[in-house]
Amino acid sequence: MKMNKLYKKYSISLTALIFFVNGIMGQDFFFGNNKPSADAGKDIKALSGETIFLDGSRSFVGDGSKIKYHWIFAPGLVIKSENDFSSAISIETYGSKYLKSVQSHKQVLKVTISDNDPGTKLEVVLKIKDRIGFEDRDTLLVEYSSPKAPADTLVSALPPTIIEPSPNTTDPIENNTSLSGVFIQGFADNKVNKVDVQIINSIIMDQIKSIGFDYTIFLARDIRPNNKPKGYKDECNTDLCIAQNAMVFNARYVLSWNFAQAEDKLSLRVFESIDHGNLIDEDIIIGPYTQMNESGIYGLEPALRSGVSKLMGANNFKKDISIVDRLLMKNESLISYGKYPLMLGAAYLFIDKVFTGDASEPEPEMPPGFPHD
Repeated sequence: MKMNKLYKKYSISLTALIFFVNGIMGQDFFFGNNKPSADAGKDIKALSGETIFLDGSRSFVGDGSKIKYHWIFAPGLVIKSENDFSSAISIETYGSKYLKSVQSHKQVLKVTISDNDPGTKLEVVLKIKDRIGFEDRDTLLVEYSSPKAPADTLVSALPPTIIEPSPNTTDPIENNTSLSGVFIQGFADNKVNKVDVQIINSIIMDQIKSIGFDYTIFLARDIRPNNKPKGYKDECNTDLCIAQNAMVFNARYVLSWNFAQAEDKLSLRVFESIDHGNLIDEDIIIGPYTQMNESGIYGLEPALRSGVSKLMGANNFKKDISIVDRLLMKNESLISYGKYPLMLGAAYLFIDKVFTGDASEPEPEMPPGFPHD
């Protein structure tokens, strides 16, 4: 009789302890795993400058805590000045112009997107986390649509600056005075999906603009399958092939990139389209697949931006960027750590001015809108 009472007493106590721990920890460790589930909603088609609604209402956490919806935007998708998120928990930016992320308790986020060419696809990631630290994320794509117009007002989707070379033209251009802008393209690689390729190109393009250059930038994604110019190749695995594509766009410079086949490396190279064999500069990112596996494609962003800054810091580009922007670019790492950037930058600029004599070179024109004009 005493044993039965003792058993019931401790059985009730153990049950109470289980519910107590379960309530405090916020996870049903004993009766299942209630990790959070993020749902960013369906992909969205929209026009440039249109307002979209990001709906995370189908997301949930198992511990009953209030959800923080952490929306992460691809570079160039959301302009800070066109959106008021002053009531949000926090925001992050790409430089001073574009929003990188917004954290909010609101289930639905109203966002005005920036201008991009029809057919452009940019990524939005929703990330949620519970009180213990379990995390989940989901992704949607924002695809830019073409505005509807009468048939007699439709025009070619190709950029107006494109030059379509004759299929029989094989002689190189004699000079580069008629060429302008930068063409960006990566080697064809089945290991990297098309969306990730676009994100890499967008980060590279945004960094070139962020540094202070006002080049017109051309991307392989701007080519429409049904309106492809003569001489353009969709897939390239050599710098020569990419250089020929750049000349189709009448672009002076090429920034090409590729993942090494046998090693965990990402190579970045910059050169003139008429002289692909003579590199202006190159940079190697070590461990890109490792970074992508740990943090997704955006895990590459810091290394990509640093690599682009190195390439665009070459002597060839000095005449096309202001002194202040060169100071910031040359001292990017020091500025991030706060280690006397102005003194070292001033010393660099003094030496640079004495030995290069670029003070009389013309200032660049005002930059065009990012990312496509």
